[in-house]
Amino acid sequence: MDIRRSDLPLLISLDALLEERNVTRAAKRLNISQPALSTQLGRLRDLFNDPLLVPSQAGRGMAPTDRALAIQSRLHQRSEERRVGKEC
Repeated sequence: MDIRRSDLPLLISLDALLEERNVTRAAKRLNISQPALSTQLGRLRDLFNDPLLVPSQAGRGMAPTDRALAIQSRLHQRSEERRVGKEC
């Protein structure tokens, strides 16, 4: 996996997607369009070589893959550290 500084916005989007588990809600939270976030999810899938989020068996929303779950807490922690750093 090759993550560059330019990929930081993608990781912020992934954090929102993993928290919301819904592309439309995550896009609204990030203040971007749903198609734009879907495109970012495609790039993230390529970057991690994993689907990351798949349709939920319950029929609504998305379910994270094992790989997504493995990175979720660390990713969220880093996103929060970055957000708090910007507020100071």
